[in-house]
Amino acid sequence: MSVKPFKVDISDAELIHLSKKLALTRLPISLNNAQWPETNGVTVRKMAEILSHWQNAYSWRDEEAKINASLPQYTTRISVKDFAPLDIHFVHSNPSSSDSKPTIPLLFIHGWPGSFIEVMKILPTLNDNGFNVVAPSLPGYGFSSYPDKAGFKHDHHAEVFHKLMHDVLGYKNGYVVQGGDWGHYIARCMGILYPEHCRAVHLNMFVMPEPPDLASKVEYTPFERVLLERADWFRNTQCAYGMIQSTKPLTLAIALHDSPLGMLAWMADKLFCWTDEYPWTPTEIITWTLLHYFPGPATGFDMYRQQPGNECLEDGLAAREYCKVPTAVSAFPKELEVRPASWCKKRVNLAQWVGHEDGGGHFAAWERPKVLAEEMAQFYRGVWQ
Repeated sequence: MSVKPFKVDISDAELIHLSKKLALTRLPISLNNAQWPETNGVTVRKMAEILSHWQNAYSWRDEEAKINASLPQYTTRISVKDFAPLDIHFVHSNPSSSDSKPTIPLLFIHGWPGSFIEVMKILPTLNDNGFNVVAPSLPGYGFSSYPDKAGFKHDHHAEVFHKLMHDVLGYKNGYVVQGGDWGHYIARCMGILYPEHCRAVHLNMFVMPEPPDLASKVEYTPFERVLLERADWFRNTQCAYGMIQSTKPLTLAIALHDSPLGMLAWMADKLFCWTDEYPWTPTEIITWTLLHYFPGPATGFDMYRQQPGNECLEDGLAAREYCKVPTAVSAFPKELEVRPASWCKKRVNLAQWVGHEDGGGHFAAWERPKVLAEEMAQFYRGVWQ
């Protein structure tokens, strides 16, 4: 399987088209911004501020250069059972120093509305700690191609990424996996399907229903109660996006791919609400958006149709099967769903569960990169033989 170097290089024509689209933007009337809570969505005022920055100060070419300078990228073609081969884009960065410790191959799996650049802030710490870091774009995200037919589930993603690590990159002695959002399901699937190769799993999200055999009078810690309340808040007030993306992905994609600010508003709503008061800059929000806008959001949305929420909770591989490999969980208070340790033990071989009461949300690798990376390194070193 050949591996080709890759650089992000959006065409001038695409950037000119984007500039014209931004110039034609029309904002709706304001709905009393002064009393509009963030949980109800982004405000017109905030979108106007970001639009102004986008048109007058933002430079995609500068951001593109930073991505290419910080993240060594490649592409390869991977065969998948029952599907046509996929072209997979990935970051692959090795430690620069010659440390006496053995290097450990680490697979980092992003989710939505993230992308491969979520690895950017944790990469230096992981490389410094002796990790060979691989961060692919999920099939249908960024610069990875999408399956040719329906039915591509989390276990198929796991197959792709196992083949990337084992067959393409040659990590025959095993690897470790980290995941949040979609990545946390895929990481669990890899531990279930490839336990002889996937040596350990680290998660910063953990979705599951309450175990039916849980003791009726479980004593939760105050922090665990915070997590349970956060999960209830998410399910009761924040899940409409998933319903739309799982039932009408193409309808939504047609609307948003024709409007760059519309695409940004859809994503910014989640970036603002799902973090722990992280100070997003307009440049960050625009760059995150463009990594979905340029390739088109349809295939990223369609992943929700292929693996809807009820399957994730009840019928998917991670919901049905127990993960036997050592698994660690980092629990941040503003994560959308992290279950108490007593729950997690029902689904995985829980070797470590750490609560970070001092803050952090859904995008831990971006919000608290040093904390997450150092905790990952400590856990993986402890279980790597």
